[in-house]
Amino acid sequence: MEIPREEMADRFIALANEFSKTQARERIGAAFMYAAARYNAYEAPTKSANLAADKPDALDWYSKEYRRMFEANLDELIEMRS
Repeated sequence: MEIPREEMADRFIALANEFSKTQARERIGAAFMYAAARYNAYEAPTKSANLAADKPDALDWYSKEYRRMFEANLDELIEMRS
């Protein structure tokens, strides 16, 4: 059974909230970004037959996707705080 993306994200955030009991948010955020980058680098070859040649496209696609998601979440947070 496929777990919805939002549910998986909530589970990651729950773990981050546990870390926040002993770690600064900045460290947790940096660890999240590092983990995402590391996993996405692991995932990237599944989308390409020649990752070396497709590296610029991969960097562009992942960067745009992160920015899109980050912006949507910032907008949601701003709206909640208004």
